[in-house]
Amino acid sequence: MTASQRIMLLLGYAGLIPFVIPAVVVVMGAEYSNLALRIAEAYAFGIISFLTGSWWGMALNRDSGKTLLLSNLYFLVGLLIFVFALQWWALAAAILLMSIYFAEQTSSIFADLDSRYRKMRVLLTMVASASMLTLHLAA
Repeated sequence: MTASQRIMLLLGYAGLIPFVIPAVVVVMGAEYSNLALRIAEAYAFGIISFLTGSWWGMALNRDSGKTLLLSNLYFLVGLLIFVFALQWWALAAAILLMSIYFAEQTSSIFADLDSRYRKMRVLLTMVASASMLTLHLAA
């Protein structure tokens, strides 16, 4: 395993912390539940922006205008819900995270991604989506 693959795995799995801990805090009804919820909501928006923004390089290399448009659609839908319907954001984030993952799995521009990354993304998407769904149901 290369150094960059180790860093990818470390950052990927560590990136679950801002999803999982807030979900646990909110479910437990802890004193800081509202803050934990806000942290997870903002973090989910950041991750969705990051994932869809990362599509640009691959889309430009493969001349895929469809992927560029889809990345912007995901971002704009997320932004509009985050800003104007925050009460639905945790549920929307869970759906967007899963949808982004499935879009990547069905697009040929993502076919060359590292196999370790692909395996990691399955777990990351499931845990992040489940955490956001838990936050939606518990908050």
